[in-house]
Amino acid sequence: MAKLGVPNKILSPKQVVQQWANVPHKFEVELWNFEARVARAAVKIFKQSFEMRRLNTDGSALWPERKRNYSHPILHETGTLQNSIRWRELSGMKGGHSYNGYTFNGIQIYTDPTRFSKAKRHKGFCYAAVHNGPDRFRSGAASGIARRQFIGHSTALDDKIREYSMKLFAMLP
Repeated sequence: MAKLGVPNKILSPKQVVQQWANVPHKFEVELWNFEARVARAAVKIFKQSFEMRRLNTDGSALWPERKRNYSHPILHETGTLQNSIRWRELSGMKGGHSYNGYTFNGIQIYTDPTRFSKAKRHKGFCYAAVHNGPDRFRSGAASGIARRQFIGHSTALDDKIREYSMKLFAMLP
C-alpha cells in the first residue's frame, strides 16, 4: 500500500541511481544556501534586540536602564552598534564542506569594528564587547557600563534554524 502523497511506483536500480546522481552537488548548493539564510536571519534577529531592548530570545530580561536620561532609546543614539552586526563565511579550514572550489566551515556573526571608524561618538572604538560581553570586558573607563547583550544564544534563531533545516532536506529524492 502506498503512503499518502507517494505514488505507488516501482523504480529500477538504474532509475534510483539516476535519481540520486546529482544529489551531492545539489546538497552542497543547498547547504551553502542554508548557511546564508541562517546568517541573514541571525543578523536580523540580533538587530531586533535593539528594538526589543533585550537579547532576542525567550526569557531574556530588559536591558538595565541608564543612570542619566537621554532622548534616545538605550544603545540607539546613532545606530552604529546595531548596524555593525554582520556575518561572514568561515573558509579554508579542514573539515568543512566544499562548493565551487571553496571550503566552508560555517558562518560567523560578529560586530564589524570598521563600522566604528566614522561613528559620531566614540569614533574608532568598537564598544560592542563592552555591552555584549561578560564583565571582564568592563574595566577601567568601561567599568560603569551595564551589560546589554544583543548577540548570543537565541531561541528565535533556533526556530529559524529548524525551519530552514526542513527546507534543506526537502530537496532529497
